[in-house]
Amino acid sequence: MFQLNRWMLAAIPAAICSVQVMAATAWDSKTVYTGGQVVSYQGKDYKAKWWTQGNVPGAEQWGPWELQAGSATPAPTANVTSAPTAAPTSTPLVSPTVAPSAKPTVAPTTAPTTAPTAAPTALPGSCGVWAEGNTYKAGDVVSYGGASYTSLSAHTAYVGANWNPAATPTLWKAGGTCSTGGATPVPTATPVVTAKPTATPVVTVKPTASPVVTASPTPAVTVAPTAAPTSTPVSSAGPTAAPTTAPAAYKPQITFVAAPAGYPSDAQFLAAEQALYSQAGSDAKTIDRIREALQVRPDSVVDAVAPGAAGNPDNVQRVERVLPRAKFDYFFPVRNIKYTYENLLKGVAKFPAYCKTYTDGRDSDLICKKLLATSFAHFAQETGANWPALTPATARGYADQNNAVLATMEQNTAIPTFRQGLWFLREQGMQEGSGVGGYQDCFNGAGGSIFSIFYPCGKNEQGQYFSYFGRGSKQLSWNYNYGPFSKSMYGDVNVLLDKPGLVADTWMNFASAIWFAVYPQSPKPPMTWVVDGTWQPNQVDIANGMSPGFGATTYIINGGIECGRGGNHGSNIGGGTSSEAQQSLNRIAAYKEFTKELGVDITGEQLTCGTSKGFTDGSAAATKTYLDKGWNYNPNNPGGVSWSCQLATYQTPFSLANPGDYKACVDYFFRGQVKFNGQVVVDNTK
Repeated sequence: MFQLNRWMLAAIPAAICSVQVMAATAWDSKTVYTGGQVVSYQGKDYKAKWWTQGNVPGAEQWGPWELQAGSATPAPTANVTSAPTAAPTSTPLVSPTVAPSAKPTVAPTTAPTTAPTAAPTALPGSCGVWAEGNTYKAGDVVSYGGASYTSLSAHTAYVGANWNPAATPTLWKAGGTCSTGGATPVPTATPVVTAKPTATPVVTVKPTASPVVTASPTPAVTVAPTAAPTSTPVSSAGPTAAPTTAPAAYKPQITFVAAPAGYPSDAQFLAAEQALYSQAGSDAKTIDRIREALQVRPDSVVDAVAPGAAGNPDNVQRVERVLPRAKFDYFFPVRNIKYTYENLLKGVAKFPAYCKTYTDGRDSDLICKKLLATSFAHFAQETGANWPALTPATARGYADQNNAVLATMEQNTAIPTFRQGLWFLREQGMQEGSGVGGYQDCFNGAGGSIFSIFYPCGKNEQGQYFSYFGRGSKQLSWNYNYGPFSKSMYGDVNVLLDKPGLVADTWMNFASAIWFAVYPQSPKPPMTWVVDGTWQPNQVDIANGMSPGFGATTYIINGGIECGRGGNHGSNIGGGTSSEAQQSLNRIAAYKEFTKELGVDITGEQLTCGTSKGFTDGSAAATKTYLDKGWNYNPNNPGGVSWSCQLATYQTPFSLANPGDYKACVDYFFRGQVKFNGQVVVDNTK
């Protein structure tokens, strides 16, 4: 079963599939279905909108199945799932990172009237009783008011929000067989969101690029060590369970007051959310397209992935086919031993949109090769040793680089720099416990950014905030990127905020880079959409010098530092120009080598970004899917408050990409309070 991460983007031609008048195949929970396939379930026919496995047809209003004409329309139920902000989407490790920091001035409202909430009643049997403060997974069954309910999506029942099963059909459906205790008591500090928080369209740029490694490490020794090389280290798995405790007391706590009289019903919230869909992008499929890009597979599927395993997902098998282990070893002979081939495959498995199967005539294998070449070229710049004189003999002097493949190479021949990627597991000069105080936007009370509320920094045993320096193949940095990535992976921002080292030491060292590659960051497209042709430039893009090609992916990653320096528009240039940054030239050189090795023709492709002006609000990739407080006046509400949220082009914690986020947005901005050190420091109820 897939979950949704989060976030947004531009248009893609929708494939129109005809449904033949014949008996459709019965839906099977174990079968993988791709876009366009039709199944029969409970007497109705459904067509898959995208890749799916395990999603019950008709159970999720915004899920992967579309009811076909002639079938009765089921009662609507929304699957409220949170998932990248981009950060990131916020900015998932995009350099520089735009970090809106201003907090909106909240218009005064009439004090809310507390409405009584019915006490939950347990059902006979093993159903857990629904309770506020608990976190529920999709499929959890609880009892409430003498009836059983099944959770449609992972979410936290925040104290005061009154999201009980009977009142929230977007989160729960009636019925279900009791078999477990139900929820994990894991209240998190965030509502059902994972976006990089922002309060107003006033933004400040934090030019904190992923570390650009250009310095040569100083070798400790220059001869082969006597220790046996570590050839195939056991792939480290990420945490298998969500945290079982509430966020630490030192973190900001989000609570809600009771809904006042006249507050919108759940059905009204759902209708208001749906009414905004047509405004999100250039066509009606924008939201579906974004949700498909942000799907993730459950860890039970990822943990079963192994090189050559027959049950590997289709995109993993494609990577194995175009990039066998021997080729991986050839490309990365000096990689840190934590960067294993198996870890790469697990990272790919988590995100079905990476190296996926295309059913519209596009060459899936060719796109996968080009996507890998693009990713690897950026790895070479972000994590490479960049040491022209580096030889296998020298590399073997470093225990963390002592791969078995090095012993098979000519010991005193310099290794080309494009093959020196993945040398750094952590930012150069950093280790766990060092750099305390860096790469942080931590909440310290009133006046703190909304990012620091929704992605609260964790502390080490000494009571110091962790440093969120670059880790993994994408050098993920800053807490407002670790939080959204953690939400995508575990449904809880606090997992990686409290244990950032996992991004380096587990298969997340590759998953973090793949997450970034598939993550829409309006007005920028995800790298996958640049590579596979989903993003096609419009006149605004063309005027800004943005065209499909490797150069656009460099802009997505580090445009504020490396791009837009002026000069001429060069296509597939071989050398440097005054307009192109050296970092960009390094990426281009590596890209040329990787594409040549993988058999990808890049003749005529725009490789540079020196003249690019970037993706702007008018770009074909720009969408309006973020949600911010609605400031409109409503004479029917106390004090004229709107009790609504409006679309925004800037990044916020709430997005239409997440079903149910509209209600979460309104709840936070009109009923939410933030407590810090026992005091209410942000009060959105006044």
